[in-house]
Amino acid sequence: MTELLSLEEGQYLGKNRRSLHYDKLNFIDTTYHEKVFNGWHMHERAHLTLVLNGGNREIRKNSDRALITGQVVFYHSGEVHRNDHTIVPSRNLNLEIDPGFFADYQLTEQQIDTAIRNGQLSSLEIMSLFNEVLFQEDTSTAGVHLLLLGAVTEVAKRNIPDWLLRLRDLLNDRWDSWPSLCDLAAEADVHPVTISKYFHRFFECTLGVYMRKLKAQHAFTMIRSGNHSLSEIAHACGFADQSHFSRCFKATTGMLPKYFEGI
Repeated sequence: MTELLSLEEGQYLGKNRRSLHYDKLNFIDTTYHEKVFNGWHMHERAHLTLVLNGGNREIRKNSDRALITGQVVFYHSGEVHRNDHTIVPSRNLNLEIDPGFFADYQLTEQQIDTAIRNGQLSSLEIMSLFNEVLFQEDTSTAGVHLLLLGAVTEVAKRNIPDWLLRLRDLLNDRWDSWPSLCDLAAEADVHPVTISKYFHRFFECTLGVYMRKLKAQHAFTMIRSGNHSLSEIAHACGFADQSHFSRCFKATTGMLPKYFEGI
């Protein structure tokens, strides 16, 4: 590692289209229309990134993966990484978190990271936040904080049982099906009642709600790709028709699918 670039608050490798500061939170909309620095770098502030369009290859100390449209990732303050093979054009929504925010709400960077890994803080929650701040611009600072804290609840502070983590991974792999509770119990080697009891305790929603959220996340990714009509997405994600898809998507995200086509 011969060259290390340190990026200050609000600074990203692409071009910032717009940004807005809400007491200890920076919302930054960044685009990539040409090749940028692809060496090792780090950011002064912890932040999470939603890949709104495009993507790249991300390399960290112990990982090497492709970041694609709809994916949410977290970067700890000072965490060294690099991004190459960036798809042009690409667009990221970055939420930068001041250390004071963690202190005010007694949170840690690891808890935010855990909330993302466990699915509590997904592309849907990030889009809801950016919709309120960058696309509506009519909400209060307190309201913005509550939206983020609502996604990063006490769930992120709990130690989720290994069998439930395996079950979560299984649901993410089989998002386009609807496994029965008995099938899931057999996979996790626990009683069906145990799943019902513990799933809600650790994920603060029912199994059915979680599955609908997974479908909505994949639908969001397909919408942002621009390669599919809403009727095609409805079919691919297992909805009866486009009308059913729109109703379920709005119930999950608070917005109709068509809204995400024009952002």
